[in-house]
Amino acid sequence: MEMDPLFILQISLEMGFGGGSECVAFELHRAWQALGIDTRAVTSHATEPEARQGISFVTPWLMHLGLHSRWRHLASFVTVPLFTLAASWRVKRIGGSKIVLSHGDSLIGDVCVVHAVNRASLAEKRRTGYYGWLLDPSNLWVAWRDWWMLGGGRYRRIVAISERVRQQLKQYYNVPDERIVTIPNGINLARFNTGNARSREAVRQGFGVADDVPLVLFVGSQYRLKGLEFAIRALVEMETKAILLVVGADVAAPFKRLAEQLGVSDRVIFAGARSDLPTIYPAADAFVLPTLYETFALVCLEAMASGLPVLASPVGGIEDYLHDDVNGLHVQRDATEIAAKLDRLLNDRELHARLREAGIATAQNYEWKNIAQQYLTLFDELIAERTQGSGNPAGQPLWAGGSQELNLLLGARTSGPHSERSSLMLFEHRQP
Repeated sequence: MEMDPLFILQISLEMGFGGGSECVAFELHRAWQALGIDTRAVTSHATEPEARQGISFVTPWLMHLGLHSRWRHLASFVTVPLFTLAASWRVKRIGGSKIVLSHGDSLIGDVCVVHAVNRASLAEKRRTGYYGWLLDPSNLWVAWRDWWMLGGGRYRRIVAISERVRQQLKQYYNVPDERIVTIPNGINLARFNTGNARSREAVRQGFGVADDVPLVLFVGSQYRLKGLEFAIRALVEMETKAILLVVGADVAAPFKRLAEQLGVSDRVIFAGARSDLPTIYPAADAFVLPTLYETFALVCLEAMASGLPVLASPVGGIEDYLHDDVNGLHVQRDATEIAAKLDRLLNDRELHARLREAGIATAQNYEWKNIAQQYLTLFDELIAERTQGSGNPAGQPLWAGGSQELNLLLGARTSGPHSERSSLMLFEHRQP
């Protein structure tokens, strides 16, 4: 009996370059499109005009409820559940043979990508005395959603974006280890690379920073969680008169007051949310992120790819790729330590150059084409399991094309638990 053509169906509330899960969904969609794979997506909003082929929109009006406004927590409590329910209904109605990949925005599917374990995040916040999350009603929805998706065994595989997430899935939801696959997020090297350094002078002029003044970059949307306070306090203890550039959407007033109280307000620039990060990274001399909790911290890889030495807390996914004094520097949430390591880095050209080159090499290992390959291998395994006993031998490719064509398109094979498979199957049904 001939099978229907297979396709990938992703479910994500948003898709685009904004960061987080929406960026992952968008980059995977583009990577598979480049291979001629029939890849589709259900979303509420796509921020980029490119790669919209195969994308269908559900409840697009939700984006007008203030998901990115100051009241985003209250808006999320409404928009996220509504989209999840609507998208789950849409998945059930879409016929054909498909692999459903959810980014936490569908109650049904084959694979669920876990970008954060909320229970683990809240536990870390409680440990450090941070209870602001109690004012965020969306945590109630997330708690129920995660119980349904992760604790009920409703997905055939759970993708953890870091080894720390893998351990947290086992600890908080008792997900069996054999149902978890670790696949990291990727980096778009066409957007983040050292070639953007040509804009260094123009970017610095825009912020009023002279070319010979050391510039330290901080990127994050939750200032307290990401450790902005410690980065500001480090300026006071540094011997180097560096300037701190803060990029991200959050309430800046408390941190502006802190800078004024410490007498460094003239050395802290609050740039707000920016869409031109690829050109901002190379304008800086170092990147700092003394964060409390992370699951991957894509911004660190973006900084590495842009040629910036990174100083970050060894938490979550950061510890998977950032190795102290090898391709970056580990820092704790301690102003004195941050100040000492920034002084060392900014005044040691040999160290700066060594960490810069090692960071660039690390980022290249996470190129999206390599990550997309790991997902295809996972889908290959799921299809083989699904077709056992159906008359189609488990080892026989269901997606025409085979590993030779895929490797030619993707280039060198990646390292990792899925890289040894010689049969990476492409889809029989190709896009026109």
